[in-house]
Order: sequence, then C-alpha cells, then structure tokens
Amino acid sequence: MREGWQLNHAASKTILIVDDEAINRAILSNIFGRDYAILEAEDGQRGLELIEEHQDALSAILLDVIMPRVNGIQVLRRLNREGLTKIVPVFLITAEASDANMRRAYDMGVMDVISKPVVPYIVLKRVQSVIELFQARKRLRRTVASQQSKLLEQAEKIIRLNQGMIEALSTAIEFRSEES
Repeated sequence: MREGWQLNHAASKTILIVDDEAINRAILSNIFGRDYAILEAEDGQRGLELIEEHQDALSAILLDVIMPRVNGIQVLRRLNREGLTKIVPVFLITAEASDANMRRAYDMGVMDVISKPVVPYIVLKRVQSVIELFQARKRLRRTVASQQSKLLEQAEKIIRLNQGMIEALSTAIEFRSEES
C-alpha cells in the first residue's frame, strides 16, 4: 500500500478524497467507507494521478480547495478541460467557501460545494443523491445507444427487404407478357 492513499476493496464503486489534512480524509472515509471503496490523496497532484489510474471506477471526487503543490481549483480546472466533470461528479469540500470560489467552481462543473466542518448525514445524502443521478444518466445513455443500434439494424433490414421487393417487381415488369 502506498503512502498517502488507501483502497478499501468494496466494489467498483469508489470515492476519491483529496485533502491535505489527514483528519478530514479520515472523517470522510468514515462517512463513505461502508458503501464505497475509498482512495485518498494528500494533495491535488496525487489526486490527479489517482484519477488517471482509477477513472473508470470513480463514483465521485471529494476535493479540498486549499492544498499544497496543486490546489483544488487547479484540479477542477483540469478535470473540466478534459471533460471529466461530465462523467464523474466532483464536490468541493472546503472551509474556504467564498462567493468568488463557489461561482468559479460551479462554472467549471463542480456538482456541489460543501462547507467544513461537515455534517456526516447531510454530506452522505448529498453525495449519494448526485452519484445516483450520474449512474441513472449512464444507464439511460446505454439504453439509448442500445435502442439506436437496434433501430439502425431494423432500418437496414427494411432497406434490404425494399431492395428485394423492387428487384422482384422490376423482374416481373421486364418479363411481363404483352397479352396479360
């Protein structure tokens, strides 16, 4: 196990907690650890590395704003630029909830800004609600893609049947009898 993060082996439901304070990571791990695998990063740079490594397994990213090396806004900016905020919900969990930071965060695709100190039940419900919404959207996209594929197959089948019918009619017309 590497220093600075841990992975609890639950399912592929994983939450990444990026915070420079070990106590904050422990509190959030305790809140979500029963229902999700937990990845922890002590700064934004390590958080970005873990996002790259585990992107497909992430259900949510909980991101502090003020951190050494790479801060939360810089991480969010990169996630937004790469389109990941549309795939994985990102939450800012911060004591620095100024109006300017919140507006900037929402403009970059953050789902919610949660103020510290956190209230466990409220944080759990807010994050789970958004995760469920994202999962429902993924299921809906898969269903729509599947239905589109089926419709394309049916359209191709209809085209082949129409071509067969046209060929049969043209053959009948070509060999028709003048008397009939």
